[in-house]
Amino acid sequence: MQELFDLMLHADEAIGLIIEKYGALTYFLLFLIVFVETGLVVVMIFPCDGLLFAAGLMATTGRLDLSLLLILASVATILGNTSNFLIGEFIGQRFLGKRKNTWTRYLDKAREYYEKYGGLAVFFSRYVPFMRSFVPFVAGLSRMPFWRYSVANIAGGIVWVSTYLLLGYYLGDTTLVRENFGLVFTGLLFLLLVVTLAGLVRSGLRRFSNN
Repeated sequence: MQELFDLMLHADEAIGLIIEKYGALTYFLLFLIVFVETGLVVVMIFPCDGLLFAAGLMATTGRLDLSLLLILASVATILGNTSNFLIGEFIGQRFLGKRKNTWTRYLDKAREYYEKYGGLAVFFSRYVPFMRSFVPFVAGLSRMPFWRYSVANIAGGIVWVSTYLLLGYYLGDTTLVRENFGLVFTGLLFLLLVVTLAGLVRSGLRRFSNN
């Protein structure tokens, strides 16, 4: 875990090495990394927040194209979370269905939760490393309506990717960010986590007061 955290805080160095070694193939590698991190709940190899922020920073220098990054990363995470949802749904139907008496209570609770907060959970989970891989899987497991999931998935994916790429792009031109990448990124990550959790708590309290 410590190694992954260190890698995320030095993602600017990592992506710089990737660009030097692979050139245009970097776009494909970024697509693959984002897809795997958001699409396979059992893998979750690398929190992509730092990677996206660093990619935006590289776009400031012209080493990567911002428009292409926005498109490819958004498609990668939307497809990744869709596959994660379908894996959860498949397991729910094929595996847990045979153990209905054991799992029914837990699945019913999950289903009730996703009926109330599913869209918000899928959207905001993007900003919490590892949860963005876990939440889609559980959504599929609890058989959240696919159309409702897809709306939150597409919106959340585009907003999440745009947030980090654009922050990296517009802040990356400053000396402060270039010389203190890990410190600045940690502060941004903490701020976004606080805002995300505050939004979820506020929404939960509002729904609770309306019931």
